[in-house]
Amino acid sequence: MRHTSGLTSVPATRGPARFVWIDARDSAATELLQGCQVVTVDGESMGTVEGILLDAKTHQTRYVMLTPFSGGASVAIPWHALY
Repeated sequence: MRHTSGLTSVPATRGPARFVWIDARDSAATELLQGCQVVTVDGESMGTVEGILLDAKTHQTRYVMLTPFSGGASVAIPWHALY
């Protein structure tokens, strides 16, 4: 990943980055989401929001990066799956 003015671009296989990582320091909306718990429809806690990924072309939110409670690597959850 490369850092540019507080944003982190997630590299694509070819060409420009497809997604841009947004930290809490970069966006008030991300600041509100960071650290919020993500739970399943059954009420099981999965983890907390670490950041969001925006589509670099459309500037729409595409993924929420989740830090799992079980440990391990961060997981990208599609934004539309969180409703």
